[in-house]
Amino acid sequence: MPIIRATDIVNLMAAGTQQDEQTMTTLRNMASRVTSHLRELAEMVVCYAEDMEYAEGRTNLLRLPDLTLAHSVQRLNTEFHMNMAKPLYKWVSGKGFSIDRKILDCNILWLQGGGIECDPGRVVVLIFVRRPRRRDDGGVIEDAQGTATGIAVLEEPLSKGSIKSPIAHPITAASLFECQVGDMIFLAEGEQVFVREQTSVKEGTGPRDVCMFYIMHRTTPTGGAGEGDTA
Repeated sequence: MPIIRATDIVNLMAAGTQQDEQTMTTLRNMASRVTSHLRELAEMVVCYAEDMEYAEGRTNLLRLPDLTLAHSVQRLNTEFHMNMAKPLYKWVSGKGFSIDRKILDCNILWLQGGGIECDPGRVVVLIFVRRPRRRDDGGVIEDAQGTATGIAVLEEPLSKGSIKSPIAHPITAASLFECQVGDMIFLAEGEQVFVREQTSVKEGTGPRDVCMFYIMHRTTPTGGAGEGDTA
């Protein structure tokens, strides 16, 4: 399941337990509200190409140069952890790890080609946001805290990519995905989100670059399934 959908959240929350139909209905309603709310918050995030710089050693990956994130990004981060902590912990637990609540890194990343890999002992959350704009493009109305209150542009086009998961070195399995603003992906250690360079795709097939809010936590092996939640 490359993209985390509302149904995936329900399955994670209900995993390993017997739930009656009323409880399942409550879970489905909760998951629908959460995914819709996070999508709305992701759509409010505005970032500008002029503010970004290339990651060290990369010519196809840009990031904001510091951790002073706009209010809209901070709110997205807060709301994600308030509403998605339990499903994330259960997902990590199902992989045989516990998760540290402390955030090791968070930033806005603009991937224009190639991949981003989740390092050993880590879990990565990616929430897709609008591609960076240029300040002189117009069409965006922001409040004083950098939150988009009106975006007079066409709907953000979908992008395509793949999740590469290790099987046995050097063999990997790839799962294709199409993403839109507000979609989420979880990466376990060794997994990689990958997009093709725009110059390598057929003209007229749409953009391949993706812009993401990136969150990284530390994980620890548990030796089996358990409730991943360490202080």
